[in-house]
Amino acid sequence: MVYRKFIYTLLVLILSVLSVSSFAADRSERLKPKWLTHSLPQSKSGTYFFITTYGVGNSIEASRKATFINLSDKLEREHGMVINIDFHQVSKNVTTTTGSTGSRESEIELHAIERGKRINIVCRAIDEWWEYRNGKYDCYILYAVSNGTFHAGSNADNIKVTAKYPAAGFLSLIPSAGQFHKGDKLKGGFILGAEIIAAGGILICEDTRANYIKKMHEQPRYAAEYNSLAAKWASGRNICIGAAAAIYAYNLIDAFAAEGAKKIVIKRNPVYFQAVPYADSRSVGMGLTFQF
Repeated sequence: MVYRKFIYTLLVLILSVLSVSSFAADRSERLKPKWLTHSLPQSKSGTYFFITTYGVGNSIEASRKATFINLSDKLEREHGMVINIDFHQVSKNVTTTTGSTGSRESEIELHAIERGKRINIVCRAIDEWWEYRNGKYDCYILYAVSNGTFHAGSNADNIKVTAKYPAAGFLSLIPSAGQFHKGDKLKGGFILGAEIIAAGGILICEDTRANYIKKMHEQPRYAAEYNSLAAKWASGRNICIGAAAAIYAYNLIDAFAAEGAKKIVIKRNPVYFQAVPYADSRSVGMGLTFQF
């Protein structure tokens, strides 16, 4: 029966949606973060800029080290800085956790020369994403890069990593819109496809049932056979209606509850104060920054 094919196809799509929800093998997160798939976030204060780096290695730590080498190369190539890695390098672990989306955050202080002037560059790792493939770890890290020592740099803004999308549930009043908004195109595609097939099944089953009812009146001697066929197509229609309702309910629950691709939310800090010691060949002192 044709309606059975619709039902089997719906079951396959529903199972696919459920399997996609839990698939995250060999990746730090199943979904690539939006800072990797879309444009880079923009600084609110203008005292720093974002840059992504890539590294590959036999372990996650090796790939992270490769991203650091890539970072210095990228700063030299794209921003005209001459990085003196051997001069001084300070690494500060500032591990943070944002809900269920843990982020590994650290600061690296580099010394560089830009346009003939020696400057300090503070590179703050905001987020990372990695995956294991072909026997190697591919790692991507998002850095907020601040130039100079005597300003707030990336600390002038409140930079938050989150996978929460409060508006997604309301968007999914249109099936799969919330999933696409959260960057989960695969799950959104399965949900949309399942709803389309369910709707098509409802229309086909109802149209076929109505035709058999019509034939039952036109050919009374086959009334019993046509009535039995009409009842089967009515059952197929009801199953498709139930499946469509179940998929829609799952779509809403998933849009409200499930996390999406990680994104960066930036808000300007209203007030910022910083005291930084400094020393050069002629003097020693304290640099103060007050931002409002």
